Amino acid sequence: MKALSDELILVNKELVLQNQAKEKLAAELSVATHELAFENEEKKKRAAELIIANVELDFQNKEKGKRAAELIIANIELDFQNEEKRKRAVELIIANKELDFQNREKEKRAAELIIANIELDFQNQEKDKRATELIIANKELVFQNQEKEKRAAELIIANAELVFQNQEKEKRAAELIIANAELVFQNQEKEKRAAELIIANAELVFQNQEKEKRATELIIANEELLFQNNENEKRANELIIANKELLFQNQEKGKRAAELVIANKELDFQDEEKEKRAAELIIANVELEFQNQEKERRAQAEAKKDEFFNMVSHELKTPLTNIKAINQLLEKTSNKTDRNYTFILKAAQSITRLERLIGDLLDVTKINSGKIDLNIAEFDFTDALVQGVASVQQVTFSHQIMLENSVNVIYTGDQFRIEQVLINLLNNAIKYSPDANVIVVRARVELNEIAVYVEDFGIGIDKEDIDQLFKRFYRVGKTAMQYQGVGLGLFIAAEIIKKHKGSFSIDSEPGKGSSFCFRLPLSIG
Repeated sequence: MKALSDELILVNKELVLQNQAKEKLAAELSVATHELAFENEEKKKRAAELIIANVELDFQNKEKGKRAAELIIANIELDFQNEEKRKRAVELIIANKELDFQNREKEKRAAELIIANIELDFQNQEKDKRATELIIANKELVFQNQEKEKRAAELIIANAELVFQNQEKEKRAAELIIANAELVFQNQEKEKRAAELIIANAELVFQNQEKEKRATELIIANEELLFQNNENEKRANELIIANKELLFQNQEKGKRAAELVIANKELDFQDEEKEKRAAELIIANVELEFQNQEKERRAQAEAKKDEFFNMVSHELKTPLTNIKAINQLLEKTSNKTDRNYTFILKAAQSITRLERLIGDLLDVTKINSGKIDLNIAEFDFTDALVQGVASVQQVTFSHQIMLENSVNVIYTGDQFRIEQVLINLLNNAIKYSPDANVIVVRARVELNEIAVYVEDFGIGIDKEDIDQLFKRFYRVGKTAMQYQGVGLGLFIAAEIIKKHKGSFSIDSEPGKGSSFCFRLPLSIG
């Protein structure tokens, strides 16, 4: 029994040992399995990296192919750009020829314009009645011609600057530099010789043709360079360097072409400015002729109008005198208590107004024709003021005319005309102050002048209308329909004062009244 238990213990120990060995083997197997899995994962990573490396290698090969294709396309585009530049050079030569033709046409037009100006001068010399405004216009025309000459001089200077720039920029074209220098010298020496300028332009065209030949040779050289580049396909570094040099040369050529285009644009701009100046001169001549015609037409119209006023005034004067005599006879023989007597008085007032209007029209025609004469004599200026105030006060009952002060001066002038000026101012003051009843007259000596003020307290005058009041037939638009008159009184008064070498001034405020002042020098010479 004991022996069986011992065996059983031994068996158990062996079984434990075997289990322990199995566990070790299982652990070793597990480690080996982990190592194998790790190695498999590493292999997978290596395989993935290899795949990625192959993809990258394929991508790099494709990029290299694209770069090679782009390089080929760039060379093709470069050839195309060179061809386009050659075409542009040909078009530029054609444009220069057209510009030369246009310049010749402009010179012809300028010659025709000179002939037209000569004919215009001859016609102007034939006109015997030259107005001061025409003389001023001719001076302006001379000034414009001087401006034109200045523009021509500026154009010559601009051409000289353009030639200088071409000399600086195109150092490799010795023949073109010499030709431009000769052209500058010819322009400076022979500005007025249009024919020689045409020859110089022809020479410039010839030189441009020479320049085109040089450009053609340069294009051939570029083609040879491209051929050499095709022969050296395997030399990538040398090809890149050669392409860079070629691009630099093309950029330089582009700069030169751009500078030439800019220079041509400047020349076109200068030609346009010259055409504008010529057009402005033509327009100025047309406007001057139109103004002269307009002045002649207005002068003729004014003369006819004055002739009509003179004729109508003389024709109305005789029958109006007869009507006035008949009305005065009726006034003397009629009964003042009769109802018709008021109509006779109104008729007398209308006759007086017509007489004043006819007198004003006759004075206007005399002023316009320069035939208004002054009866110069010495008189007491106070007496003239008193008589003028009395003449208006006798027929005015709505206003009181106050002569506040006067001057004790013996004045040399036309007393009748001075009284006429005062009467016109008083009648205006009465007319335009319907709500007032006082007119103030003041006179005093100021700075070796007699100053006469007529002040009313009426409707006043706006500032924009004051400067227009002394024009013939002018009436303020706001009051023209409310008050009678034709706008001649102040015009005549102003002309009479001018004849006495005096002056007028007005101080007015709407709604408060006006103050008219005329000044007369103590000696009119």
